[in-house]
Amino acid sequence: MNSTNPAEVLQALIRCPSVTPAEGGALTTLQALVEPLGFKVERMTASEPGTPDIENLYARLGSEGPHLMFAGHADVVPVGNEADWSHPPFAADIADGMLYGRGAVDMKGGIACFVTALARLVEEKGPPKGSVSLLITGDEEGPAVNGTVKLLEWAKNKGEHWDACLVGEPTNPTSSARDQIGRRS
Repeated sequence: MNSTNPAEVLQALIRCPSVTPAEGGALTTLQALVEPLGFKVERMTASEPGTPDIENLYARLGSEGPHLMFAGHADVVPVGNEADWSHPPFAADIADGMLYGRGAVDMKGGIACFVTALARLVEEKGPPKGSVSLLITGDEEGPAVNGTVKLLEWAKNKGEHWDACLVGEPTNPTSSARDQIGRRS
C-alpha cells in the first residue's frame, strides 16, 4: 500500500472490521503505516468493570515542541442489515468515483487524510519541525469509557503534553470549534 495515496490508505482502514469493541486490524494497519515514517507507536488497553476492554494507539514523531496532536477513533458502529448496503460495508469498493464502506467518513477518512499528509511531508521534506502525534481510540462509537479520556490520562502520565490538537471528526455540522470529548460532552 502506498502511504501517500489517501484512497489506498482509506481502503486499507475500511477493510478492517473495527466494530466497537473489536480492533479489527485498524490499529495494526495504522501502526504499519506510521512506523516507517519514524513514529514511535505504543498501544494501550483500557479497562473498566462492566465494559469491554478497548485497545488504543498513541504514536509520536519527534521529541521537541511545538507538538501537534491528531485525535480520532478507528472504531465504527455495527453495519446493521448487510443486505441494505449497496456495497459490502468492509469491501472499500470504489464505484463512480466514490469510495464506499463503514467508517469512510466517520472517521477513517480523517485518519487516512492526516496520515497521507504526513507521509507526503516526510517523503518530500523530511520530518516536520517539532512533534506530531496520533491519539487514536477504539471506543468512540461504543460506551466511550475506555477510549479518549483514559488514553489522554495515560499519555499525560507518561509526560506528554500538546500545543494544539486537530480532530477529524465530521459529525458536528453547526460548529467548527467545540470543546468536547467524543459526542458525549
